[in-house]
Amino acid sequence: MKFIPDSHARLWAISVFVFIAIFVCVICNMAIEREMTWLVYPVCSLIFAWGVFAPLIYRGKDGLLISLGLLSGLILPYLLVLEQWTHTPGWFIPIALPIAVFSVLFIWVIYGIVKRLRNPWHISAAIIAEGGILSLFTYLALSLGYSMFPWGWISFGSALGLSLLLLIAARIRKEAASNNNI
Repeated sequence: MKFIPDSHARLWAISVFVFIAIFVCVICNMAIEREMTWLVYPVCSLIFAWGVFAPLIYRGKDGLLISLGLLSGLILPYLLVLEQWTHTPGWFIPIALPIAVFSVLFIWVIYGIVKRLRNPWHISAAIIAEGGILSLFTYLALSLGYSMFPWGWISFGSALGLSLLLLIAARIRKEAASNNNI
């Protein structure tokens, strides 16, 4: 964002846009429904997103760990608040909890992969393989006691296959580059 020079201004600008979006949601919901109904979803989501991304916007790369920590700590309370405020009980524990926990683990593993590996081919292969594992774990957690189409197994196998293809392509590129240097 070169048109907004410093981090204070960027954070203020984004804060103003979030406030305007919240205000528009309030006006629309009250004008249409005459009460707060669907307003809870976008307002909670905007506040949650602003809270998680504010350190990253304000501090750049140095704010990444803070943002990841906030995401990890706030995702479950955020989902619980949505369940309570929308009066739609029964989805937090069986659905939201496993998906949120696995997703937060996924994000932290991606962070570790990117910090540890340097080869973009290996990073891509590791992240795709991890996505397949996440998909399988989420599928297994959600399908306990239910008979469902095996999407988790299909995405797991597809992700592992794609990861293997990326690793093979990386090896072929490395060998081709070493043969050209001879």
